[in-house]
Amino acid sequence: MTAKYRIKPYPLDEVKPGMEIGRMVLTRDKKIVLSEGTILSQSMIEGLKFWDISTVFIKELLSDEPDIDFSIPETLQQKKFYADYDDTVHALKESFAKIRFFKEVPLAAIRELTNNSIDPLVNSTGVINHIHMIRRQDDYTFHHSVNVAVICGVLGKWLGFAEQDLQDLMLAGLLHDVGKTQIPLEILNKPGKLTPEEMEIMRLHTIRGYRLVCDIPNLPMGVAYGVFQHHERFDGSGYPLGVASDKIHDYAKIIAIADIYDAMTSDRVYHRKITPFAVVDMILEEMFHKLDPEIGIVFLNNIRDFFVGNIVELSDGRQAEVIYLGHFLASRPVVVTSDIEYIDLERNKSLSIVKVIRA
Repeated sequence: MTAKYRIKPYPLDEVKPGMEIGRMVLTRDKKIVLSEGTILSQSMIEGLKFWDISTVFIKELLSDEPDIDFSIPETLQQKKFYADYDDTVHALKESFAKIRFFKEVPLAAIRELTNNSIDPLVNSTGVINHIHMIRRQDDYTFHHSVNVAVICGVLGKWLGFAEQDLQDLMLAGLLHDVGKTQIPLEILNKPGKLTPEEMEIMRLHTIRGYRLVCDIPNLPMGVAYGVFQHHERFDGSGYPLGVASDKIHDYAKIIAIADIYDAMTSDRVYHRKITPFAVVDMILEEMFHKLDPEIGIVFLNNIRDFFVGNIVELSDGRQAEVIYLGHFLASRPVVVTSDIEYIDLERNKSLSIVKVIRA
C-alpha cells in the first residue's frame, strides 16, 4: 500500500531538525533557498531565519486519521450576539418608520441605540464573523444600517479613534442611509434592478438624509457629512457633488468602506453575496483611486484576522478550514479540507472559495 502524505504550512519557530521540506522555499526575490525533499538541519533553519522566511511547507506522513468534522454548534456568546442584534434591527426599523412619517430624526433615541446597543455589538469577540453569519434578504436597509454602524465602530477602534469620536462615527454609520426613508417604497423595495431614472431618485438619499439631519441641534457636523458624503469617492467619481480626497470627511471615507464591504457580502433580491475573500480583493483594487488608501490598508490588515478559522466551501464542492493567510493583502489563504488535504490557494489557482459556511 502506498504511503499517504500531506503538505502542511509551519511557522518557522515550530520547525524542527529532521523535518522534510514539502515545497520549494523561495526568497522574496524568488531565489531558491531549499528544494523540495530537503531534510532540515539546525543550520538550515538558522539560514531560513537569515533570509527572513516566516513559514515553510513540511511533508508529513499521514496516519489513518478520520476526516475532520467541521460541524460546531453555536456558542452561548453567539446566541446572545444574534439576539441583541435582532433587537437592535427591530428598534432601528421602528425609528426609521417614524422618520418616514414625521420627517424628523429622533436623535435622542438613535443616540441611545448607538450607545446601548451598537457599542456592545462592536465590542463582541468575533463581531465581523457574527455579522457575516446573520445575513437576511428581508428588511435589508435596517440590517445594512446596523452592520455599517458596527463595522464603522470596529474600524474606528483600529484607527485609534477617541471614545467620543467613535460614538459619533457609529452614529453616522447608523444614520448613513436615513435619507432612504424619503425614497418611495416602490423604488426602495423593488425586487429587481432599478432603471436609470429610478437610480437617480435612489441617489437622492444622500441629499435627503443630509436635509433630515443638518439642522438637528448639537449634532456633530461630522455625522451630517457622513450621511451626505458616504457615496463620494477619493478620485471625485462619486455623488452627490463629485468632490475628491481632502474634501471628503473622514467619517464618510470610513462609512464608504464599511458600506461596500457589507453590501457586497450581503444577499439582496437582485444580488447574491460574494465571499469576504473576494470583497477584500475588490477593496484592494479600488483603494488607490476610489477609497482612502490609508483607511483601506488599516481595514484590510485587520479584517483578514477574522478569516482564519472560517469553514468554507471550495469550487470543487469540498469543505475546508482557513488556517493561514499570507503577508500580502491580496494573497489567497491556505486551507485544510475535511479529508485532510492542505491546499495553498495562492499556488493552486484552479480552486477558489465560493462560500463561507461558518465564520
